[in-house]
Amino acid sequence: MRLVWTYSKDFKRGNKNNTLPHDYIQYLYKKSLELTPNSYHKIIYTDEENVDLFKPYIDEVIIREKKEFIFLADLKFDIAELLDGEFLITDGDMIFDKEMFIPSNTDIGFELHIDKVKDTVKGFKKILINEGIIQYVPCWKHDNNSSINLGLMYFNNDSLKAELIKEYRKTQDFFMKYIEPKYKFIKNNIQFSACASQMLVKQFFIDKGREPYLFKTDNFDKLVHLGGKGKDMLFDDFKIKKLI
Repeated sequence: MRLVWTYSKDFKRGNKNNTLPHDYIQYLYKKSLELTPNSYHKIIYTDEENVDLFKPYIDEVIIREKKEFIFLADLKFDIAELLDGEFLITDGDMIFDKEMFIPSNTDIGFELHIDKVKDTVKGFKKILINEGIIQYVPCWKHDNNSSINLGLMYFNNDSLKAELIKEYRKTQDFFMKYIEPKYKFIKNNIQFSACASQMLVKQFFIDKGREPYLFKTDNFDKLVHLGGKGKDMLFDDFKIKKLI
């Protein structure tokens, strides 16, 4: 199966991403690529200038078209839009040395469910609602304070994938037309993606009346995700290797 990592130096926003050096982030990607089973067809979706960084670890490169970022999840949705059929997208700080179990009837799946989002994220959703997003993206009408973590994104249903991406693009468009000019989240380096991508996915599935597959359900012992507070966990190891 195709397994895709997405990487760009152009986007570096988040509590840890803002402070950790680029070469450490690249170190995490290489560690993830190296440890993942070779039974996967490993793909990197990245900018042309980064191709040589990952060549020893990958089977295929897909060059990213340069464009401005809106949300952190943009790279994942961009490559999902380019690919058809079955594939899995993973974070660069996701480490697993065994193949992920995926039930045979699964057509879409994500890393895990977040039962209650932070108050900041709820505040972002309130802004979207107050500014009228429901008129443009109706799935936002559902009363909901949960979201879905997109550390892993599995697709094996082109029509369902296209529906989700359409809602994502409409949310992007609304954000750029009505939210960013007024609130200036991007200008002030404030990450909105936990609402506009992770909450959006949950809103989408509430609207569809179904649940996606969650990888943590059957793969808890296989996955190590260094995101958030754990992202610098291997930083000392990285510094030692730089000195050798």
